[in-house]
Amino acid sequence: MMAVTAVAGMSLVVTGCSKRDNVESQRQDVAEAQMEAQQETAEIRQDAREDIASTQTEAQEDIAGTQREAAEEVASARQDVQEERDDLAEAEAERREDLNDDLALGGSGVAGAAAASSVSGRVLSTGGDELTVVDTRNNKQLELKTNDQTRILHNNQPLKLDDIEEGAQVRASYVQDGEDMVVRELTVTQPVQKKK
Repeated sequence: MMAVTAVAGMSLVVTGCSKRDNVESQRQDVAEAQMEAQQETAEIRQDAREDIASTQTEAQEDIAGTQREAAEEVASARQDVQEERDDLAEAEAERREDLNDDLALGGSGVAGAAAASSVSGRVLSTGGDELTVVDTRNNKQLELKTNDQTRILHNNQPLKLDDIEEGAQVRASYVQDGEDMVVRELTVTQPVQKKK
């Protein structure tokens, strides 16, 4: 009986040890699971930090790109404004030069220069110091006079009024001198084509 009691006692000890080992194994499993969870959490946090840093870098690059584009657009707009100013200054200089030319050609001062007009049209007739032009804009006939100061040109070469044939296309700038419209400059833009 004693042997049975010893075997039973042994059996209880082995069973108790086995349960202790099982509990210890489960504790180790829990500890390992906690460590794995902590590592995964740390990795997730690291990934999130990297994603945030990457997003911030991309956002900064986008902002820098947008600022560069805006600066380029501002520079382009400033250049356009400067070109417009240059064009305006050039046009103003040409206007002053034309005004001075009109005055030098015998215009009657500022009033004569202010009355300067121009016409483009077809020559109906010439004779003496006069020519008749049909204005291409309104089909109106204008009787123009020339004088010693009138410049008559074709291809930047001087001409005489008698050299201009009926039907030639001309452009004339003139001033009102009392009842007369006196030509300051007459340019033949398209002479009459000779028939062969």
